Amino acid sequence: MKITIEELCQQLSLDFSGNGDAIITHVCGIDNLSDNSGALTFITNPKDLTDLPTPKGIFSEQTTNINAIVAPKDSAIIVPKSASSEHHNLIFSDDPLDAHVQAIAILYPPIAITCKIHPSAAIDGDAKIGKNTTIDANVTIYQNVTIGENTVIRAGTVIMPNSNVGDNCIIYPNVSIRENSNIGNNVIIHSNSEIGSDGFGFYQRSGINKKIPQIGGVIIEDNVELGGGCTIDRARFYNTIIKNGSKLDNMVHIAHNVIVGENALIAAQSGIAGSTTTGKNLIMGGQSGIKDNMQIGDQVTIFGRSVATSNTGDNEVLAGFPSRPMKKWRKIQALINSLESIVKRLKTLEKKQK
Repeated sequence: MKITIEELCQQLSLDFSGNGDAIITHVCGIDNLSDNSGALTFITNPKDLTDLPTPKGIFSEQTTNINAIVAPKDSAIIVPKSASSEHHNLIFSDDPLDAHVQAIAILYPPIAITCKIHPSAAIDGDAKIGKNTTIDANVTIYQNVTIGENTVIRAGTVIMPNSNVGDNCIIYPNVSIRENSNIGNNVIIHSNSEIGSDGFGFYQRSGINKKIPQIGGVIIEDNVELGGGCTIDRARFYNTIIKNGSKLDNMVHIAHNVIVGENALIAAQSGIAGSTTTGKNLIMGGQSGIKDNMQIGDQVTIFGRSVATSNTGDNEVLAGFPSRPMKKWRKIQALINSLESIVKRLKTLEKKQK
């Protein structure tokens, strides 16, 4: 959509300097601001104003210096309140990142929510559907399912028996929510994720793999977001739990009986093996993992491609495989990088001894 700087600031309750009539049409990164007419970006450090790339042929009337760094006159930058510039339209905020996110919600409104049920949706008569809920084409909802108010369920999603979805949720196309799953309020689940798939449980008899039934469920608490292609396994007996405020990237696997603590951030292609419990504010880099039956403390960070193979305390930073405290891992890496020269020195010493 299009909006003037002045109108945008009115909606955000922010002050501005420059041309309030300039029209903003889209957002961009700070590196792409030059010659990007109608763009809105942000900086968190006032000094970054001096690092803007020089635009081609667009200069402020206040300067004839061809090296002056100025943006198109109909763009705007959200800046800290201490920033100033004669050459840019500025919007002032105590938190420029947060203000930019709020502006994105204004400039890019979501797909229209109809608050209607599509005729092709198959909904069991026992299901309870809340007010103002949108259910798109080819959604299947089984018996004894409850859907909260103002929730949006996109095309092709399947919700199986005895499951609940809370209020103000967004379930994107082709999500599978298996039986005995409970989804809280304000949850976002992206396409092709599966909630409540069977945990990986087998035992061998006479060389044959036999399946262990997984009869538990999954609990996704409030304000959780799951990326595309995530898999959350059901517990064997009780519940696999993703606690309040946690955010999972695409293709993350949470195994059976796992409890993920509040406000976790788990990057793509990471996994947590069965019966592990993590504390609050866990951070996992891409392709990282945690071994089964582990106890992970609060505020633990696991670097990308690292695997935690033992219990941790709080506030630990781990790297490597098997993972070690960051300082120790760096020392080991330094030694590994020196191995070639160490071997040469050893061979030289051996020759001298002979």
